[in-house]
Amino acid sequence: MMAAVKRGQVVHVLAGLENGFSTEPSGARPLLNGGGAGVPPLLMLCKQLVAEGKQPAVVMGFGSADEVFFEEVFHQLGVRTSVATLDGSQGVKGTVLDACRCGDSTFFYACGPAPMLRAVCLASDIDGQVSMEERMGCGFGACMGCTIVTLSGPKRVCREGPVFGKEELIW
Repeated sequence: MMAAVKRGQVVHVLAGLENGFSTEPSGARPLLNGGGAGVPPLLMLCKQLVAEGKQPAVVMGFGSADEVFFEEVFHQLGVRTSVATLDGSQGVKGTVLDACRCGDSTFFYACGPAPMLRAVCLASDIDGQVSMEERMGCGFGACMGCTIVTLSGPKRVCREGPVFGKEELIW
C-alpha cells in the first residue's frame, strides 16, 4: 500500500500513541546516548534541544565503522559528537560508555538496545530518560507482549512508554 502512495497524497496513519522524550528536565548540557538503530530518534531531540539554546553532546555506539551514520549531521548542528565501535574501526574502541567524556552533563537521554540502556542507567549518576526497545505484537497495549517491570508495577512499552525515567526502571 505504501508503494502506491504518490508524492503529495494525504495519508492517514495511526502511529505511536504515547510518550516521547521531554526536554524540560534536561538542563543546559544534556547527553544523548544512541546505539545503532537508537541513533535516529535522538536527531530530532538534538535539534529541539539546540533550538532551545541548550548545548547537547552526542555519543553513538555501533559495531563497526561501516555501520556509523549521522555523525556528520550531528557535527553540522554544532554538537560535540563521539563515536564508539565495538571493533575499534572508528572512534573509541568499545561501547558508548567508553566514548563518553562528558562529565559536565546535566541530564541524559538514551535510545538503543536493552544492554546498552541498562549500562548507561547503572553507570550514570545523573537523571535521565530512556526509550525502551521491546518487541511489540499489537502496538496498542492489548497483547501485553511488550510489558516491562518498573518500580510502579508492569508497564507496556507501547502504551505507557516507550520513554521512561531512569528512576522508574528495574534492571
